[in-house]
Amino acid sequence: MEFENDINYLDQHFLINKSIINAFVDEAHLSVEESVVEIGPGKGQISDTLARRCGHLTCIEIDSNLEHFMNVLKDKYDNVDIIYGNALDVYIPDCNKIISALPYSITEPFIEKLLRCNFDECLLIVGKKFADSVINKELNKLSLLTNSFFEVTKIMDISPDAFDPKPRVMSSMIRLIPIGRESFKNNFKRFVFREMFFHRDKKLKNNLMEALIEFAKMHEQKLTKKESKAVVDSYDIPKETLNKLMENLSNYEYEMIYSKLK
Repeated sequence: MEFENDINYLDQHFLINKSIINAFVDEAHLSVEESVVEIGPGKGQISDTLARRCGHLTCIEIDSNLEHFMNVLKDKYDNVDIIYGNALDVYIPDCNKIISALPYSITEPFIEKLLRCNFDECLLIVGKKFADSVINKELNKLSLLTNSFFEVTKIMDISPDAFDPKPRVMSSMIRLIPIGRESFKNNFKRFVFREMFFHRDKKLKNNLMEALIEFAKMHEQKLTKKESKAVVDSYDIPKETLNKLMENLSNYEYEMIYSKLK
């Protein structure tokens, strides 16, 4: 395969509409004191404007075939660093803002990656279906995950014509602002899911018991393991589901669990 002639082999869709690019950058509300991380700078259409408006820009690019464009950017600005690698694997440095129009196929693992990053705000272009699901707080895994850790607002919808090559679906620009554990002190269901998402490698039963204990601690109360087990048993969740790892639950099971929590 001639990768140089197949710019979409990594599921990349480059934003080319100048008015959308300007809106994207404007919505970041950058200042010259801020540090910015751009995931997937591509050919640098957005990077050039970011470099002019922020104090320091770190670009993380997976496609080494785009190195020429990154070199041009680095030669032009002295406040730019380039990291080559998969954003899901490399360390994302602490920063004020994260900006990305990432491949929609990695939305879920990227949101999970953000849980381990230190930043003030993230501006993303994502698939409209995902954006609407999160904004409407639908009870599926990705929506629950996102809403358990971030305040999400939609800025605008974007048509396929704004990209090259054109994606098959509509896109949306959204803003994510991290929200702390304390924010869910009076929201039992969201608190429980937030705690469980941190331990997706555990069986649901054990994960749920520990989340209930943590919620009690948040309210300066004590819940023993025996008591938390009794509460979990009262939810009448099928044993097959309780014995699954969190990460292996279906969207139907996520919705069912959410409805049973009380």
